[in-house]
Amino acid sequence: MSVPDNISFDIEKELLAQNYNFIAGIDEAGRGALAGPLVVGLAIYSKSHIQNPPEKLTAHVKDSKQLTQKKRIEALHLINKTAVYCGFAVIPHETVDRMNVNAATEYAVKQLLQKATPVPDVVIIDGNFRFSLDIPYHSIIKGDQKSFSIASGSILAKVNRDWLMAEFDKEYPGYSFSKNMGYGTKEHINAIYSIGPSAIHRKTYKPVSQIYNSVTIL
Repeated sequence: MSVPDNISFDIEKELLAQNYNFIAGIDEAGRGALAGPLVVGLAIYSKSHIQNPPEKLTAHVKDSKQLTQKKRIEALHLINKTAVYCGFAVIPHETVDRMNVNAATEYAVKQLLQKATPVPDVVIIDGNFRFSLDIPYHSIIKGDQKSFSIASGSILAKVNRDWLMAEFDKEYPGYSFSKNMGYGTKEHINAIYSIGPSAIHRKTYKPVSQIYNSVTIL
């Protein structure tokens, strides 16, 4: 498969030419976070939108990391209005700890594929995964910067996870979850050492794993 240098629907067009009909673009948020869930987003666009992309969509949808929070929310509204299907799966931190993050991602992908309508017949996903799926899939390095479908999945995952982490910040104050989204910033790590891990910290992730058993869990 040829992979474009810039974000476009070129990958999707190539798959349409191979007689695939419904292409699921998938990405995740929270893979490297020390706390909170893993969230995986999925978006499917119609053939007509892939072949003739709406100008508003292509102007606003980018890799979620390249957008401000405000721009991500604007893009999310466009995705919800334009995609024939979009959804996201939330995998709790306990499951990430139990399964490992790669297996948890595969688990989320399978959940999303079971719920998606229309049923996807091929998956494109950001990263370098080796999954066991019932349909063909393509792992694409930096796919969220190359495919509008994958970038849409990225935005779905990121925005919804950010909202969840903002709620966790109210429940578990002191870690600045609404600011760091559970990632290992210096402030966040200092808070873990100072007040101990919270109930939503991942026990298998360092430095949480190093201090988890030696402190009181909040």
